[in-house]
Order: sequence, then C-alpha cells, then structure tokens
Amino acid sequence: MNLKDLILNGESKILEFKKVPPGSEKIAITITAFSNTAGGKLIIGVDDTGKIIGIDDNVFELKDKVASIIFDNCHPNILPEIYTVNIENKLVLVIEVSKGSLLPYFIKNKGKE
Repeated sequence: MNLKDLILNGESKILEFKKVPPGSEKIAITITAFSNTAGGKLIIGVDDTGKIIGIDDNVFELKDKVASIIFDNCHPNILPEIYTVNIENKLVLVIEVSKGSLLPYFIKNKGKE
C-alpha cells in the first residue's frame, strides 16, 4: 500500500497526521509512543481529515530539526527514517519509526512515568 492510500484510510494507532510541524514535545511524545508499540508514521503536511496540505518550510532544515528533537528528547535513542514524499505535487514529511527493541522508551525530562 502506498503512502497516499494509507492517508486515505485515515489516522490510526500507527499513523498520525499533522498539518504543520508540531512543537518539540508533541513530536517526541508521538515518536516515543510509536517506538513503545507497533511503530508508525507521523506525516507532516496532511490535515486531520487526510487532506494533503504540503509543507512550506525548508525541507532540509525541517528534517534536521525533527531529527534533533527526537535525539535530544527520547531515551533510549530512537533512529527514525525521515524523508519527503511528493503527493499531488505537494511535499509531505514522513517520520517513520519501527517498534523499539529497548523498551521502554520515554521522554528524557519526564522519566519513565
């Protein structure tokens, strides 16, 4: 199933949409949750209804920012795949995380709550 088909199926336990890049804590919480469960994809540039909005930010800066947020806030370290996909002539950013093998994962400043 391609990414567009996944988006058409809507959000789920393994797929979350954000219209614009969320704040650092929301990214870290989502990625940590995916790592603690079955893994998943966070897609930036898609609204809650599944409409492709695209991203306007500098893609390279956004990728670096997201990678830094995850590295700085998640423990043990999580190594997601961060890439862009062109859908309907609009770029979306995909942060794909596999189920972690070093459970539990947590936000560094919150501990293992």
